[in-house]
Amino acid sequence: MSSEKMETVIDDQAQSGGPQAEAARQVEELRDDVDTIDAAIVAMLAERFRVTHRIGLLKAQAGFASADLRREASQIAALRDRAENYGLDPNLAEAYLHLVADAAKQGHEQLASQLGSR
Repeated sequence: MSSEKMETVIDDQAQSGGPQAEAARQVEELRDDVDTIDAAIVAMLAERFRVTHRIGLLKAQAGFASADLRREASQIAALRDRAENYGLDPNLAEAYLHLVADAAKQGHEQLASQLGSR
């Protein structure tokens, strides 16, 4: 057996009329749902970063550190609990939080540097 991964082109299967065509059409419909969800997630992330940018400005102006480890620990615990309630892997939820929190802190540090150089 080859070590190359096999690929199924769902579009081709949906048009084939063969025994797998109905499953392929259902996959296409569900993918449309995934695309809509992904667009909503990106919109929410953009809004989240608009808010965290404002937080970063306030922190920089006040001379606060970019990190608040107590809040981060609290947020991780809350998000892990929420993930479990939704049937989502808590590790995935925590990884998401680390990704966005680290990006926000990096932005806060840049703001502080920019304000400090004025």
